[in-house]
Amino acid sequence: MLSTCVEFKFLQTMMSSQASTLILTPEEALKRYREELCLHDRKGRLVVLPGVIGTVLFRGGSTLEVRQGILACFDRFAELFGEYLKGGRGPEGTGNFGRRTPAGIVSIRRAIVETPPYEAVEAVLSSQADPDAAAAYQIETLTSSALADDYQSPYSGLIHKKGTDREMSYLKFWMPMDFVSMPEGVKQYEAFLRFVCEKLPVCGGYGGLSPILPYDFHSYLSQEWAMAQRFRGLEIDSYAFTQGDAYQTMSYEENSEGRDTAIYDDLRPGAKVRSYGFIKGVNWYTLIGDLFVDRLGGEEKVRAELARPDINIERIGKCLLIRAGDFPWLGAPEEDWSEPYLVVNSVLRVLRNPDPQDLQTNVPGAPHADSDGTRQWEARFDYRDAPPLPRTPLIVPVKTN
Repeated sequence: MLSTCVEFKFLQTMMSSQASTLILTPEEALKRYREELCLHDRKGRLVVLPGVIGTVLFRGGSTLEVRQGILACFDRFAELFGEYLKGGRGPEGTGNFGRRTPAGIVSIRRAIVETPPYEAVEAVLSSQADPDAAAAYQIETLTSSALADDYQSPYSGLIHKKGTDREMSYLKFWMPMDFVSMPEGVKQYEAFLRFVCEKLPVCGGYGGLSPILPYDFHSYLSQEWAMAQRFRGLEIDSYAFTQGDAYQTMSYEENSEGRDTAIYDDLRPGAKVRSYGFIKGVNWYTLIGDLFVDRLGGEEKVRAELARPDINIERIGKCLLIRAGDFPWLGAPEEDWSEPYLVVNSVLRVLRNPDPQDLQTNVPGAPHADSDGTRQWEARFDYRDAPPLPRTPLIVPVKTN
């Protein structure tokens, strides 16, 4: 098992000198490693299974327009996989996670668009009704909420207007890894990811192979970490609902006394940086919104630097979808490094946070993705001679012609 970033980088550097490479298809990877990728508890329940995920972060989650887009995603997912969906959870008033009748699923749908904008929407449709077992198929969302009334900050005196919504929202879906073991499954996964990007104002995201944990996942975070150490292509994503903090942007102005005089949802040139906005990293699919595209020098430059037959770039709305290879890579111990993953990372790595937030929390006394582990894991695709990540500016740069 590779446990350090140094070992990762050494293998990446050596890869280019190999005459041939071994890359397993998802079908081949499952034949070799299905037992290692699945975990059962003492009651025989499947509590960890390999899946293919899609996670997107977006703004405007309190608005009816965006919530209608979320509902469209849930409805399309139900059209595709409704025969499996028997559990879930709806927003406030629709109960906890558990078995759902057809009427219960209808109530979840209605709540997505009928919940007031000053309340967040948390909704799940799942093939699992037991919160302590992993689901093969699932779609979930957690939205932002808007201020119900004007609010005056006790620190700055600044008034935040009713309806203000500065937070990120997220939507995540997954299918079992078996689903992408055949070309038809890959096409269906990609079609649904495109649909999500068409319906939501996506700022960023990612998609690829990942361990799937139960709805009540906290007992299995160490297993998620161990699997991601052994299989380098797996995404650590149990805390996907916190990733909005990383992708969020915010800038502000202040007076001589250090009190805020203005707060902006974007990075206003010349203002001070409160949240600069970063991507989590790369995987099979990496989604970058216009903010990040501009930070890389523009779409034309991104396309030029990633112009390879094994890398596909597609624009949907205000987002670029970058695919590294024809199928997701597991990164088993005997596999060589996926060259498309490395190349995409070499271009996009400057968008990562040099001081990222922990990918896992509340794991006392057990190995997990703490601050050091997170930093090493996110750098696993970096070449050994890669320069340090750029420092976050304190002032939003002013563009010059």
